[in-house]
Amino acid sequence: MVIVSASLVAASLVQDVEDQKMSAYSRQAASEIKSEKELAQGMFLVADRRLMDPNFRETVVLLIRYGPDGAMGLVINRPLKVKLSTVLPDIKELERRKETLYLGGPVEPTRILLLVKLVSLSEASMPVFDDVYLSSSQEVLQRLIKKPVKEEMFRIYAGYAGWAPKQLESEYNRGHWHVLKADTETLFDKKSSEIWQELINRATVQWVRAINSGKLLEQCYHRNPVRLKMIKRN
Repeated sequence: MVIVSASLVAASLVQDVEDQKMSAYSRQAASEIKSEKELAQGMFLVADRRLMDPNFRETVVLLIRYGPDGAMGLVINRPLKVKLSTVLPDIKELERRKETLYLGGPVEPTRILLLVKLVSLSEASMPVFDDVYLSSSQEVLQRLIKKPVKEEMFRIYAGYAGWAPKQLESEYNRGHWHVLKADTETLFDKKSSEIWQELINRATVQWVRAINSGKLLEQCYHRNPVRLKMIKRN
C-alpha cells in the first residue's frame, strides 16, 4: 500500500493547475500575434506553400470585400501577356503604355476591375484600404490616363476570387492561407514574380516568432511563476 500525504496531493494539484495556465499563456502568445492578422477587407491572403490548387498556388490575394455573406478578392501577382490596349481599345492613350492585364481570379474572367491609388475619393470608387480603391468605371481610368497625377496609380484585373459564407474561414483554419496587412508598395511597385516569395517568407517569420514567444513565456514561467504573474497583471 502506498500512502500519499495530503500535502503532496495538494502540491500535485497545484502544479497541474499551473501547467494548464502555462499552456494557456503559450496559446495566448500565438493568438495575440494571430489577432493582428484577422481576415478583413484590406488584408493580403498569402497562399501557403502546401496549397496546390492551380487557381491559387503561390498567389497573393487582396481582400476587397469580407463579411457574413462571403468574401471577394483579387489575385495581385498573376500578370497576363495581354496589353491593356487590346482589352480596352476605345482608350487610345493605352496604346502608348506598357501595362498589362492581370488575372484577378477564376470567377467571371470577362469582368474588368480596377485597383486605383487616388489622391481623393471618386464617386465611382469603393474604398479598400488607405488610399486604395476598387472601381469598374471607365471614366475613372480615362481620367487617370489623360490627366495623370504623380501619386496616383492603377492596375487592371480580369475576374476575381470569391468565397461563399464561411468558406474562406474554413480554408484559413486549415492553414491554406496566411494573412498580412496590405500595402500600396506591394500592389503597385514590386515585381509580380517576387511578391509571393517575399510575403510567404514574412508570414513564416511571424509564425515562428509566435511559436517562440510561447516557448519563451513557458520557460520564464517555470523559472519564476510569481514574477511572471506580476508581469501579466501589469
